[in-house]
Amino acid sequence: MRLKQSIVHGRHAPEKLLVFLFILGAQAVIFSPWLYAQNISAFPRTAPDPKALEYFRRQNYTWEDLSEISLWAGGNLTPENIGGIAAAATLLNNSGDFPLSGRERAEYILTFMHKNYLRSYSHYQTRVDTIFINGSYNCVSSAVLYMILCELAGIDTSAVITREHVFIMVHIDGQDIDVETTNKFGFDPGNRKEFHDQFGRLTGFSYVPARNYRSRQTIGKIELISLILNNRIADLERRNNYADAVPAAIDRAALLYGDSLAETADESDSLFHDPRKDLMDRLLNYGGALLNAGREEDSLRWAAAASSLYPSRDRWDALIHAAFNNRITRFLTDNNAAGARNFLENNRAYLKDIYYAGFNAIITDFDLSYRRTAHREAVIPNTETKRD
Repeated sequence: MRLKQSIVHGRHAPEKLLVFLFILGAQAVIFSPWLYAQNISAFPRTAPDPKALEYFRRQNYTWEDLSEISLWAGGNLTPENIGGIAAAATLLNNSGDFPLSGRERAEYILTFMHKNYLRSYSHYQTRVDTIFINGSYNCVSSAVLYMILCELAGIDTSAVITREHVFIMVHIDGQDIDVETTNKFGFDPGNRKEFHDQFGRLTGFSYVPARNYRSRQTIGKIELISLILNNRIADLERRNNYADAVPAAIDRAALLYGDSLAETADESDSLFHDPRKDLMDRLLNYGGALLNAGREEDSLRWAAAASSLYPSRDRWDALIHAAFNNRITRFLTDNNAAGARNFLENNRAYLKDIYYAGFNAIITDFDLSYRRTAHREAVIPNTETKRD
C-alpha cells in the first residue's frame, strides 16, 4: 500500500494505493477508546511539533524568523546553523558596493549568493544549512536563502511553484520580477540568453514565464519553506522510511494550518497540493508498510489510533479491510480456518457488524468446503488391484 510523495526538483509521479482490498460497503468505522490506547508508543508521533504551531501563530515574519523556520524544516535548527545564515546576512550588509535601489539590490543578492555560497546544483539538496557546508543546492534551498536575504534587504518576495520546480518573484516599484535562483543569470530571466543556455542543462527543467499563468502558481514565504519538509518526506519514502515521514507530514500541515489538520477535498487544479491531503497519504502509507511487513494487527491499531485524530472514513476503511483480508487470506491459504476465525474474533472490535458478517461468511464457507473435501477423500474406497 503505497502512494509516493511528490518532490519539488525531482518529482516522483504519484502512485495509487496498492493493496488487496475486500470491501463490503462504505460505512463509518467507530473505535472504542481502549483500542487506540494500545501500543501507541510503538507508532510514529501523531501530534504536531509545538514549534510548528508556534511558527504558524507568528505574524510579520522577520528574516531571522524565516531563517529559524527554514532550519527547523530541514531538521537542523542549531545555533551553529543560525550563525551561518547570520554571517551571510552580515557579509551582504557590509558589502561596500551593495546598491540602494530595490531592483539593483535584488539582482545583486542573486550574484552575491552564487559568488560566495552556491557551488554545485544537486537535485535533492533541499536544506539551507547544507549550502554553507558544501555549496550544494537545489531550487528550494536556493530560493529560501534568496528570500531570507531579500527580506533582510527590505525587498518583498513571494514564490512561484510549477509542476516540478519553484523560483522566486520579487515585488519592486509595482513590478513583479521572476528570479530563477539556481542560475547566476536568473534575475528577470525571460530575455537573457545566458540564462536559457545554462538553465535547462543544469536543472533539467524549463523556465515557465508569467504569460503561462496556468502552469504556475504564486505561494507565500511559509509555503515555500514548507517545501523543505515536503522534499524531506519524499526522500524518506523513497528510502521506504514511512514511519519518519509521518511526523514530518504532520509538522508541515501544522506549519501551514495550525491545529486544523483534518483532510480537505483535494484541489485538483492547484499546483500546491493541500498538505492535509498529503498528510493523509503519509498516514496511510505507514499503515500500508505495516501490512506489507505482515503486521496486520499493528496496522489495525495504527488505523484506530491515527483515524481518531485524522479522520477520513473511506480511506481508513480501505486499510482496515485490507488488513483483515490479507491476514485471513494467509490463514486460509494454509488451510487454517481456525486461525482465521481466531484472528477475526480477537479483532472484532475494529469491525462493524456488517463487515464482520462478511468475513465470517467467507471463513465459514471455506471451513465447510474443506470439511466436505476431507470427508469425500476419507470415504472413497481404494479400488486399485493388489498384485503380488
